[in-house]
Amino acid sequence: MADWFVARKWPVRAARAWLCLALVPLGAGAQSGMSKVEAAQLYTAAGFPIVRDQPVNRCRKPAKPRVTFVDINSDGRPEALFVDDDAGCYAPSGRYFAVLAKEGTSWRALITGTGSIQALSTKTAGWLDMRVTEPGCVKDHRYGGRSYVAATDCSGRTVATAPQPAQRAVPQTAQPAPAQPAAAGATSLPAADEAAAFKAAGFTMRGGAWRSCDAPAGASATPGRIERAADLNGDGLPEAVITEGGTYCYGNTGQGFWLVGKLANGSWKVMTSGTGIPEFLGTKGVDGWPDVSVGGPGFCFPVERWNGREYKLQRWEYEGKACKPPR
Repeated sequence: MADWFVARKWPVRAARAWLCLALVPLGAGAQSGMSKVEAAQLYTAAGFPIVRDQPVNRCRKPAKPRVTFVDINSDGRPEALFVDDDAGCYAPSGRYFAVLAKEGTSWRALITGTGSIQALSTKTAGWLDMRVTEPGCVKDHRYGGRSYVAATDCSGRTVATAPQPAQRAVPQTAQPAPAQPAAAGATSLPAADEAAAFKAAGFTMRGGAWRSCDAPAGASATPGRIERAADLNGDGLPEAVITEGGTYCYGNTGQGFWLVGKLANGSWKVMTSGTGIPEFLGTKGVDGWPDVSVGGPGFCFPVERWNGREYKLQRWEYEGKACKPPR
């Protein structure tokens, strides 16, 4: 094995916290069975051909990209994430990424580009959706059957040709996904409820889009969108998860969220909000409200629980196990 090939293992759930991609090496054993020939093919497919036993980037300069293996489609087989920093080569962001999947004995690229890539909590055809952030532009991408394609433009508007592939069958060997509330994939509300939900979360309609963050022109910002609409607590009334992206307002985490619920009188109320990527767990608080894990950089996330009046921090957890919060 060439000394430039250093494998790093990243647990599956942490994939939803792809943000600044400051990865922590956990040893080279995760892919120790890979031959030098396969490693060379992997690096070349990622955009780093091997020249004189040294990976080079697209500017033909020696490179030492960070490599991480993570299963992003829950089929039990890892995909590879490459990240390389070079201000002179990857203008304007100074960063390049590539995500690759293995087919047979070869690796192929699913998505490559400049900027930062973040895995979202939503999926298309079993693959985690991705968000790519560059200066002045944030685009969401979905799996289109062979690769990732843009689902939104830089303004956050849905691209008309965004893929809508049928859900593929889960392999017999795949582990079952964590239980989610019914209708977890729904994202639509009646127009009146959608507007009321955004307004309850403090959004205003500006430039044809719902916005909460007052980012200056040219700053990284994605308008608000409803990621999910579902009855999360079983009371017969809908809830909505609203997200807004951009490093200007949300720093390295890149996303803010609001959980809003419709009340019996027809109005909408913010149940909880914060910076990060919300995940609804199988554990519950008062009145059937699911616990909310707020994902971000690192490997230990806060979990909030509804106490009948508000969501409050209840514990710190990672992959279902207690952990110590970062200092």
